Amino acid sequence: MRPFPLSATLFALVAFAGCANPAPEPPDVTGAVTFDGEPVSGGIISFVPLDSGRPPGGATISEGRYQLDPAVGLKPGMYRVEIRWSRPTGEKREAGYGRSPDVFAEALPAKYHADSTLTVEVTAGANAHDFALTK
Repeated sequence: MRPFPLSATLFALVAFAGCANPAPEPPDVTGAVTFDGEPVSGGIISFVPLDSGRPPGGATISEGRYQLDPAVGLKPGMYRVEIRWSRPTGEKREAGYGRSPDVFAEALPAKYHADSTLTVEVTAGANAHDFALTK
């Protein structure tokens, strides 16, 4: 009877060790965004990493809800959150080809986007981060 080769034994041990520790689930980030108690009807939420080791991510806000696609989403870590919401001002302008006659302006204070201090920690798996914004 031939002895089992050492390289085959080592390969089997490494293969079984890999099965015991599956890759962590990618983060699934969802939540609600309200302003003065009302759902933000549309906008953009951005997650900016607090260190340079991860790419940023973001999603659109629709009817007060957002969800980042886990397949192209964030990596675990700490993020600064920026939320933008443009609404019509009621003013009109002359509309050119492909342009809206409505004038839009940022509806949220700068403390929620340009000067944001909002932060969250994103972990592997499901993450629910709601933002109740006020004036």
